Amino acid sequence: KHYPNVHILEDAEAVIEKGDKIALIGANGKGKSTLLRMIAGAEKFDGFCETGHNVTTTFFAQHQLESLHLDNAILEELQAFAPKHTDTELRSILGCFLFTGDDVFKKIKVLSGGEKSRVALAKSLTTDSNFLILDEPTNHLDIQSVNILIQALQQFEGTFIAVSHDRYFLDNVANKIWFIEGEKIKQYPGTYAEYEEWNSKREIPVAKPIPVKMPEKVKEATKPTTPNAANQLKKLNDELKKIETSITEQEATVKNIEAELADENVYSKADKLAEANKRYLAAKQDLDNSQAKWETLAGEIMELEG
Repeated sequence: KHYPNVHILEDAEAVIEKGDKIALIGANGKGKSTLLRMIAGAEKFDGFCETGHNVTTTFFAQHQLESLHLDNAILEELQAFAPKHTDTELRSILGCFLFTGDDVFKKIKVLSGGEKSRVALAKSLTTDSNFLILDEPTNHLDIQSVNILIQALQQFEGTFIAVSHDRYFLDNVANKIWFIEGEKIKQYPGTYAEYEEWNSKREIPVAKPIPVKMPEKVKEATKPTTPNAANQLKKLNDELKKIETSITEQEATVKNIEAELADENVYSKADKLAEANKRYLAAKQDLDNSQAKWETLAGEIMELEG
């Protein structure tokens, strides 16, 4: 799989076996989400993906929000998707994602982006599929909801592959690690903690997920042939440096709030916990936005360099 001037995978192959709980890790821009879309059949590529007998797939990604029916109430959305589940079961699942009481009767069209994301993830967990493909499932989730998701995946009897920058999440769900290196898919048979120890002893470093480690800074290009291109490249590089500074600060903010949420004086008091959770979600959203902007800028710089 490749784009103009950018190769993601070349002569790569990998096998997903029954019972695998795979964490796909790596720096931004390495093609993790692209690989998930290829596996899900949502992205064209040169090659093939063969699915095993009786494998049924559910794909969760942020763009899945577009498939939500805006005129449905939250509960109606899940009822239509999972008719075999009782309303009590569906409301229990929604409660895990912070939709309680009359919240389940809210129309999807009035929800925020983060709330829609939680609805889409709740839908994914009502599926009868035995293979889940999860692209950044912890985005927009507070600590309590992340723990609920972890518990659900630990009890899931099927197979899944997940991309996430949340190290805590990966530590608790994965039994195999995939990473993209040299345009190939490499595998480590173990937990993320075991992978980290193994990787620290390697001569070739591999990018680690959260705490979010930014990939190597985009190198300054050789001097372009036109003044306009040179000016544009300088502007993009300056903006990239500002974004990198913001990401560093936002990482620290997320860490600080996580420490607060682990404090008994906070999590034992409902009002303090609610306030801290609200700040945590906002901080994670700011970090996600900055990372997305970094990827966009890095791509524009690569095009100019190419």
